[in-house]
Amino acid sequence: MNMNLTVRYMIELAMTVPAAVIAIMLVYYSRKVKKPFLFGLLAIMLTAVIVGGGILCAMTGITSNAFVFPAMIAFFIAYNFCFALSVPKKLFCFANATLLCGFSTTYATFLTAPMELDNPDHVYTVSSGLICLGIAVVFGAIFARTLLVKFPDLFETDSLESAWKVLDIAPIVTTASVVWMNPVSAENVMTGRLRMICLVVLPSIPAVAWFLYHIFWWLAKKMTETTKLQHGYDLLQMEEKQYRRTRRYLQETSEIRHDFRQHIVYISELLEQGQIEKAKKYLSPIMETVNRTHRIICTNQAIDAIANHYDDIARSRNVVVSWSFDLTDKLPIDEADMCAVMGNLVENAIQAAEQLEGDNRLVNVRIGLLPPKTLVISIYNAYKGRLILDKNGLPVTEKKKHGIGLRSVRNIVERYGGTMEIETHNGIFNVSILMYAPD
Repeated sequence: MNMNLTVRYMIELAMTVPAAVIAIMLVYYSRKVKKPFLFGLLAIMLTAVIVGGGILCAMTGITSNAFVFPAMIAFFIAYNFCFALSVPKKLFCFANATLLCGFSTTYATFLTAPMELDNPDHVYTVSSGLICLGIAVVFGAIFARTLLVKFPDLFETDSLESAWKVLDIAPIVTTASVVWMNPVSAENVMTGRLRMICLVVLPSIPAVAWFLYHIFWWLAKKMTETTKLQHGYDLLQMEEKQYRRTRRYLQETSEIRHDFRQHIVYISELLEQGQIEKAKKYLSPIMETVNRTHRIICTNQAIDAIANHYDDIARSRNVVVSWSFDLTDKLPIDEADMCAVMGNLVENAIQAAEQLEGDNRLVNVRIGLLPPKTLVISIYNAYKGRLILDKNGLPVTEKKKHGIGLRSVRNIVERYGGTMEIETHNGIFNVSILMYAPD
């Protein structure tokens, strides 16, 4: 076995290391396996590719690309297993890593062409391989902040959930184009001004990608802000509705008190005349007004408005909501976020309960505070049919756009450093949430 040739192949295959780092940067905090398992598996696979692939390529004379492309399938299977994002998101992250490293290889081919003119093998010399590896490291460092800071925000934007199926096409197609542009031999590169032109033009590929990623992040941030403003507007509408209801109640009770003496006198006259049925008929609208009392569900004004809004919806669907609150005037989280969390959960629970019959059409809502500033939410209800939770702990459904609300809730909960657990047992669906006040 030619040791020099093996080392050169191993250096070339070492490009999988920065590719793996770039791919993991994007999804590191979405891992669903423990760190020792993740890095242990990564070390085994990279060692197998670099060492085993280097030996195999040196012995058979195949190119490193011919070995890497099949190995990428195994890498993606492991990648898909280790992280909890949707497949389109993971495919985008994986393709982004291959794009940066594919660009580095192509650029290094043009850059080191004069050094490779006398190279008879289909593999870089040691110096060219190290230069290629260095270019990948440099571009990985340039993209590091974008990958670590910007993309987590993109992944949390629920309105983009369906768009990832289209967005992941761009890095895949670009990667294929970059690999196709990679020259077959150094002699082709040195033809005319081709090399100089490509050295100047090729960096535009990662530059455009970097620019588009930031534009994409800015648009996603604006969409998130718009969604939050919409939640705030919804809350204001609920509070206005509750205010009008309170005013109407005060006006009605004031009129009843004002006319109370006249009502008593007239009813007494009817009873003295033995006109009991007429007295009952006269009392009926009065009792209806009295019974239509103003209901204060929670002392917190914002929560009371949300609760009354969904309580009205539940009553219109013949669903009973049992409310229990232990809150103060000041919430540990933003009111608009609370509106989004509570609204999504209660609305889902009401929709599930209305599919049932009898006493099962019940939703239980429990919200309270734990010292020092921890918000606790527990909502449970019965449901009809069979419910399966996916690997992310969210219900699996075939209904279009169904489940987006729960993903939105989970994103808000995680933003406050909290946890959300969903349990299904004996036909009961239970959501338990902990959220903590920001520092």
